[in-house]
Amino acid sequence: MTEALQVDPPSLHVRLRPGAGAPVLEATGELDQYTGPLLDAAVTDALDAAAAAGELVLDVSGVHFCDSGGLNTLIRTHLRARDAGAVLRLVSPTAQVAGLFRRTGGDRLLLR
Repeated sequence: MTEALQVDPPSLHVRLRPGAGAPVLEATGELDQYTGPLLDAAVTDALDAAAAAGELVLDVSGVHFCDSGGLNTLIRTHLRARDAGAVLRLVSPTAQVAGLFRRTGGDRLLLR
């Protein structure tokens, strides 16, 4: 008899860092098609403040995994921020995330 392998669902935690100026969202965990909606919801909550400040900062230093679904979420976030009148600024990507951006050309759009 074989035992069923239990796999924990991917997790992502996003929190709004308190402070003045542009809103800063801190993301920690895995960013993929399953967790992307969590980031989408946090961005929705921060868009008004981002529009007022002209910038939305997304700290991805705690994101240890990102795949094409996560990249899609980040591109959507970029477009949503732009449509709200703000610039998305990604800061401190891990080596895995930065590598994905380089391989896909996402660095030209998301890292400036």
